[in-house]
Amino acid sequence: MELFLEHSFSQLALILLKNAVGTHTQDIHVNSYKIISPQIYATICALKESYPYSWTLDQMAEIANLNKYQFAHFFKEIIGISPYSWLQLYRIIRSQEMLIKTDKTTLQIAMDCGFSSITVYNQLFKRLYGITPGVFRERMNK
Repeated sequence: MELFLEHSFSQLALILLKNAVGTHTQDIHVNSYKIISPQIYATICALKESYPYSWTLDQMAEIANLNKYQFAHFFKEIIGISPYSWLQLYRIIRSQEMLIKTDKTTLQIAMDCGFSSITVYNQLFKRLYGITPGVFRERMNK
């Protein structure tokens, strides 16, 4: 049952993201985690502040004062997805404003947001929203 609920939560998050493309804020509010888990809150704040950085699980875990295995499990238990998945989602969210408000190329935006390649960026964006960043830009700038 727990596996089903975890999978359902992840699916719900993806559905919400797909339906909210271009309509949500350029941030993920995390203040509620300050009380729930100060360790996770501190880590998420660091990730948000330096989202383009190439974070490792060890670096994230160090902020939470946990070993990387404890941290990965605890993060997923509290947030519902892995730390790296959260970071990738945050990068996608931050990229949307750049697509709409700048003339930067998709490659420049992908690199500025911390993606390892434009291919990874395009694939993740399309998997989340069903359209490429270029199509998103065209639709939002009409």
